[in-house]
Amino acid sequence: MKFHLQNLKFRYQIILVFLLVFLLMNVGSEIAFYSLSAKNVTDNFQESAEDAISQIENTLETRLSIIDERAESILINSTFTSTIEQFLLSPTTAHAVKAQTVVSDYLKDFERGESLISSSFLYTERGTFDNYIHYRNHEFSFQDSPFFSVYKDEAMNSEQWLPPMEDIIFQGSSMVIPCVRRFTTPAYHNWLYFIYQLDKDQLEIMLNGQSPFFDDIIILDEKGRRILGELQISDQDLQSLNAEKNAPASNRIQGELEKNNTTYLVRGGEIRQNGWKIYGLKSESELLDSLSDLRGSILRISCIVLILSIIAILWISRHLTNALSRLEHQMRNVQNGDFSVRFFYPYRDEIGSLSKSFNYMISTIQNLVKKQEQSIQELRIERDHVAEIQKQKRKAELKALQAQINPHFLYNTLNTITWQVADKGLDDVSLLASSLGRFFRLSLSKGAEIITLADEIEHVRCYLNIQSIRYQDKLRYEIHVPAPLLSCQVLKLILQPLVENAIYHGIKEKQEAGTIIIAASTGKLLELPILQLTVWDDGAGIPSSQLSHINAGLRLGYRTDKDGYGIYNVNERIRLCYGSAYGLSYESQEGSFTKAILTIPLHHTEVDEHV
Repeated sequence: MKFHLQNLKFRYQIILVFLLVFLLMNVGSEIAFYSLSAKNVTDNFQESAEDAISQIENTLETRLSIIDERAESILINSTFTSTIEQFLLSPTTAHAVKAQTVVSDYLKDFERGESLISSSFLYTERGTFDNYIHYRNHEFSFQDSPFFSVYKDEAMNSEQWLPPMEDIIFQGSSMVIPCVRRFTTPAYHNWLYFIYQLDKDQLEIMLNGQSPFFDDIIILDEKGRRILGELQISDQDLQSLNAEKNAPASNRIQGELEKNNTTYLVRGGEIRQNGWKIYGLKSESELLDSLSDLRGSILRISCIVLILSIIAILWISRHLTNALSRLEHQMRNVQNGDFSVRFFYPYRDEIGSLSKSFNYMISTIQNLVKKQEQSIQELRIERDHVAEIQKQKRKAELKALQAQINPHFLYNTLNTITWQVADKGLDDVSLLASSLGRFFRLSLSKGAEIITLADEIEHVRCYLNIQSIRYQDKLRYEIHVPAPLLSCQVLKLILQPLVENAIYHGIKEKQEAGTIIIAASTGKLLELPILQLTVWDDGAGIPSSQLSHINAGLRLGYRTDKDGYGIYNVNERIRLCYGSAYGLSYESQEGSFTKAILTIPLHHTEVDEHV
């Protein structure tokens, strides 16, 4: 059964509508509040992230600038350069010892001033120098290292940053970020290489601080190589983000990246000192986790409000619908036929107006029912009277219809006997008189209106014998009735009028000899067994327009003087006896044939013998 809201009781409709409105408002407000909160959190993060990136960028750029300036000051220091030149131009032991002492002091001072520096190293063709604080890796070969190969192209900048690697100069396997500076001295024109390596762990600590703001900070150098960062996000995605989101004249980076079904908010900038790009990444889901407690609090408060509201609406709906429930109960009593009930309501609101209308309506209905019962009783008396009159009328009509057949045929038969006596002699008169006697005997049937099909066939055979004597060779007939059907019960005198009609309107109008065929068969009509009797002739036939008129008259129960009484009488007797579903119909083709079809029940209920 299809559900309709209107089928519910009014009380439940109020509760249901309230719940729906409450849920829609609650869910809508919660979604709106959560969306606004999420937007505020995201916007606040963007502002804070911008400040954090700017601070990281400034701090790192300042520290790297200081380191670069300190390195530059060493390389242009006259004491440092002159000592190196003496050793390179005259690599004696004294010059070597002096160079080791001076260079190591400068390198110690260089490292001591900046915690980001892990180690430093100077390479010359005459020898290498360090500060003697770290243990040298004796397998290290500068010319086989990336520090040397990075300058294969002579057009390269003098300062080159390499991606993070394990320290290959000194022992300890710490992760460092090398920077190589290629330079010369005024007196020695071959290349010298100064290498200082930043401590990767110290750089991470400096960038993240004690309370990391970002989930991860990723640094890419100007060639797109990763310098720092643990999060497994493609460097190409970061670079493409920079290309898509960044204006050409700005070094600000902003956008979103997705990794493993997690969306990361990205803010970034660029260090002008060495072209490094800094990306700060924060998981959006982690950022919004702070709202989960707020959402839970809202949900708990909503549940409490919902429970209190349901209690209130139950009390209100019960108070409002109690009178309607009592009115509904009284209406059910009226529906069950009790018109003595009344509904009393003391107030003057809408239900009070409804109660007055209800009481007035019941009083009116009660009066109408009494009048209707009186009218029904009068109609019953009148109906019984009319039915009796109709029954008497039908009996009179059937007797009148039956009486019209015999005088007409008797007149024709006597006329035929007179003609035969004059022209044929006494033998034919004898046969004619014998057939006429049997004909009248079967017509009387001891007053019975229902006879066997065998008697009806015998009756029509006598009639055809009489007509055969009159028309001689011009009339032939055949009768085809299966033996099991001869015991069927039929109304008497239903075939003879049809045969007579076939002779006078079919065979007689034909120049040559004609044939009449009488047949019987069974069938079904509306799943009920029926008996069909047909009278077929190959006479003149019936024009199509006249045939339609005849069948319409038989079906609707009217006749005209032109159609004659015979077939109408037969049709009306069958319809009056068996019902309007049975009766007579015609099929014909002008100049070819005519077929009369009688349809009656094969097994019928007992009919009124007086009919």
